[in-house]
Amino acid sequence: MPPALLDGNLMVNLKDSLANATRHLGYFLFLFCPITYVHAKEERNDGKEKIEHIKIGNFALPERQEPDPLIGFGQIIVDKGDLQAFLYPDFLKGCNKKFKEVIPLLVRYGIKDDLTVLIQLPVAVSFREDHQKSSGAEDLIVLFEWAPYDKDTQTSSNQITLVGDVTFPTGSAYKNPPTGFGSPSFLLGSTAAHKDKDWYYWGAIGGVLTTSHKGTKFGNQALYQLGLCKNISYKTDTYLFNWMLEFDGIYRGRNRILGVTDKNSGGNQITVTPSLWFSTQKIIIQAGISAFICQKLFGKQNKNAYYIALNFGWTFNS
Repeated sequence: MPPALLDGNLMVNLKDSLANATRHLGYFLFLFCPITYVHAKEERNDGKEKIEHIKIGNFALPERQEPDPLIGFGQIIVDKGDLQAFLYPDFLKGCNKKFKEVIPLLVRYGIKDDLTVLIQLPVAVSFREDHQKSSGAEDLIVLFEWAPYDKDTQTSSNQITLVGDVTFPTGSAYKNPPTGFGSPSFLLGSTAAHKDKDWYYWGAIGGVLTTSHKGTKFGNQALYQLGLCKNISYKTDTYLFNWMLEFDGIYRGRNRILGVTDKNSGGNQITVTPSLWFSTQKIIIQAGISAFICQKLFGKQNKNAYYIALNFGWTFNS
């Protein structure tokens, strides 16, 4: 990777990054808003009164306390006015690499019953690869998820959502290892899920579109995910305890650094992640460990061994 930018260029680069962010945000809204407008007048369950689930199994607690993926994107819809904060530390271990990260700012809020926003600012506590190390703020992410289709019965829920996020370049592409893309990026995707009192299944597909800054552009990404979750035990209006299994795939294109394609970047990898979920009316605790079952990387790259993630949540409305 290239060395860090000189301090004298900092304001110029910041100005250019903000200009790029504004321009590409306009592109994002141009694509996303027409889709939203078509369905703007549709209400949850086609305008009918919201159906209340029988409070057993996965429905023993309010929707905001029900399980959602630990690793995958989306499936974060909560009711209007619901506010939650999370602390998300994680650790990646691989050949000649150790990445320690924490997300101290992770907030989820229900704008409407079918529209939720998630804001997160990860921090690299310690990124080490080969003989290089870095730390500091990573890129700020603002994610929206909207459910144009949400059909409930007293014992089940079926949902299709659209997911879009904007990533702002608050991290650095020039640290080694990098802590950000160095320019705005965008995620567009969709999820589908079924939930009943015992089981919860979901799938997701999406893509991350990166942008270029001064000849540096990280590879675009394709995301594909599947998951299932089974209720172990519950007590109505008291707690939920579930196990979960996720399969998360990601394909990355090669990076271009200062106009030169990095042949030792990009590739495909798939992880399988078992985890446990516990929640009450106020708290959420989830922990899991990922194994890399497929890694087909371009060129010469250090492979990953395992990934550990923890999630601690607090709900402000009861």
